Amino acid sequence: MAVAFVKRAIGQTATNVTTLTATLGSAPATGNLLVFKMAGDKNNGALTLAGWTQIYSLLTTNVSLYYWWKVSDGSETSISPSWATTSVNGNTYHYAEYEDAAVSGSTWQVSAQASHTSDDLNYTSWSTGTTGTIGAAGLAIAMMALDSADSVTDGTTAWTNSYTPRYTTLFSAGAHGAIHVAEKTVTAGGTTDSTFSYTAANSPRDQLSGAVVVFSKGSEDIAAVGRTDAAAHLYAVTGSAFTPAGRTDAAADARA
Repeated sequence: MAVAFVKRAIGQTATNVTTLTATLGSAPATGNLLVFKMAGDKNNGALTLAGWTQIYSLLTTNVSLYYWWKVSDGSETSISPSWATTSVNGNTYHYAEYEDAAVSGSTWQVSAQASHTSDDLNYTSWSTGTTGTIGAAGLAIAMMALDSADSVTDGTTAWTNSYTPRYTTLFSAGAHGAIHVAEKTVTAGGTTDSTFSYTAANSPRDQLSGAVVVFSKGSEDIAAVGRTDAAAHLYAVTGSAFTPAGRTDAAADARA
């Protein structure tokens, strides 16, 4: 197992829109993992992305967190998600491709996950939540959604537990919803989490929601024993048989 980042498309939306187009620099390879994440300013409502699987849609008064994935069929160079409610200050997205060259002819799975939804108060640190037991070795991809990018002083962000930053929304993005992404290779049998922190550029700021998902590629089905959720959310998974034997949930949620 050696899940590796390949390429990405990143950017901010215009204000008062309900769609975007994210375009990779070249077509993704068939069979690779695709992950789309977006941080929304305020509550942007339900997001639609045809052919993809939603993992999280964490919606509060001040900030929205969206986390989706799919296995590439090679046609997803450009994607155009849409959402229900306009964002006055705009959103920030991160659309990335990953591969595991060490494993061929097999399927991607979510082998652990966790989330931590904003309580609409102001913080300068926030956890992703802690997963249950990780079902298979893979790559943990964490994200943090903030209400406003200009709440954060550039160069002051940090992630705990040896997570490596992949993307940081800069102060210059203004009042756009901000996304911060970090990754860590993890092994089966343990749990994972990370806490994101920053120095506030404008105090007291800001509202945050976090999530972490472990993606694994293997030749057999992976039991999904690693899911814990800190708040109500929407959840869905595609692929092979999904056995939530070790799952614990802190709040009711809807699943498809």
